Amino acid sequence: MESIIVHPKNPMELSALKSVLKDMNIRYERAQTKNTFHTEKVAKKIFDKKNPEKPTKPKGL
Repeated sequence: MESIIVHPKNPMELSALKSVLKDMNIRYERAQTKNTFHTEKVAKKIFDKKNPEKPTKPKGL
């Protein structure tokens, strides 16, 4: 099944969406979006750590 991402503009829209989803017994997940830049930065660091092409620096130097 496909997923959708919704960006409500205010708390009233968010509340309405959540109540509709609850009434229809549709599961949903909450995501924190206050620090979008920070989460993108952290995700980039995690991806870079998994990337074998990037040379690693020895710790302590």
